[in-house]
Amino acid sequence: MRVGQNPEKKESRKLVYKKHRIIIPVFIPKSEDDYYKESLDVFKFCIESLIRTIDTDNTAITILNNNSNYDVQCLIESYFDKKIIDKYVKYAENKGKVYAVLQEARASYEDFLTIADADVFFLNNWQSKVQDVFEKFKEVGVVGLTPDPNMAFYCNNSIFYSEYFKIKKGKIVADTDLELFENSIGNANLFVTLKTNWKEKQYYLEKEDVRVIVGANHFASTYRKKIFKKLPFQKPIYVFPGGELDFLDIPIDKLGYYRVSLPKAFAYHMGNTIDQNLDLSILKNDRLISKRNSEKRNPINVIPYFLKGYFVRLIRKCSLI
Repeated sequence: MRVGQNPEKKESRKLVYKKHRIIIPVFIPKSEDDYYKESLDVFKFCIESLIRTIDTDNTAITILNNNSNYDVQCLIESYFDKKIIDKYVKYAENKGKVYAVLQEARASYEDFLTIADADVFFLNNWQSKVQDVFEKFKEVGVVGLTPDPNMAFYCNNSIFYSEYFKIKKGKIVADTDLELFENSIGNANLFVTLKTNWKEKQYYLEKEDVRVIVGANHFASTYRKKIFKKLPFQKPIYVFPGGELDFLDIPIDKLGYYRVSLPKAFAYHMGNTIDQNLDLSILKNDRLISKRNSEKRNPINVIPYFLKGYFVRLIRKCSLI
C-alpha cells in the first residue's frame, strides 16, 4: 500500500519548450567489415560538430539508436549523461531510418525539425541560414543544408506550379560547394549529366537578401514540424529502402510545400571514413544565433496535385524552363 504522499506533487514546475529539434538515427552494427571500420569516429565527429554549431538555448537533440553496437551505445549514453542530448531512443532491432524518424517527428513539440544522417559534419551558421529561409518563404517546407540543384524536379511539382514566373535560372552556386558532396560519395560527375550541367545552371528563388536553390536532399534537411501533423498516417514497410519517397517526399509535395536548399554548403557528408583534409578549425569561431520566431501561415493548396504534375511535365517537355 502507499505510505505518505509523493513529494513531487508539492512542486509546480513549468515545462520548457524549444523551437528546434535535431533528429539523428544511427545504425552501426557489430561487424568486422571494413565498411564500418571508421563509422564510430565518423559518428563522433557528427555529434561534436552539431553541438558546436547550434543555438543550445533553443535546440534539443534526439539520437535514435537502431540497435547499434556496444561502443556506439556507450558513446550515446555519455552524451546523454552529460545532458548534451536530451532524448535517447534505443531499438532492440534495426527499424530503419524512416520508421524511427517518423515516430519521433510526429511526437515532437518543436516548430522545426532537422533530420540528419549520422555521418553529417555540421558547419558554422547553418541553423541561422535555415531560419532565414523559413522566415522569408512561408511555403517552404524542407530546407537542405547543402545546395542540390540536380534535385530541382524531385517531388517539387508545387514549387514549379506556384512559382513558375518567379523561378530564376543561372549560376549562383560555387563549384567548390557542389564538389564537397561529389567528393564525399566518390562521384566527380554527380552534377553533370547528359542533359544538364547543374554546376552551370541552377533554379532558384530570391526574396529580399535571401536566395534558395530549388531542390533538397535527404542526408541533412530541416522541416516545418506542422508538416508531420498533416502527413497521412501510413506505416513504413521496409527497413531498407525505407520509403522516403512514399512516406515523406510525395506527401509533402501534395500538401503544397516546397523543397529547397541553401545556396552554400553548410554541412559536409563524411560517408563512412574520416577525410584527412577536413579542416576542423571551421568550428572554432562564431556562431550566428537566430532566436526569431517565424510567422505562421499555411501554403495555399487548392489545385489538385495531379494537375501540378501535368503542368511541370508539360513545361519540361516544351523546354519552357
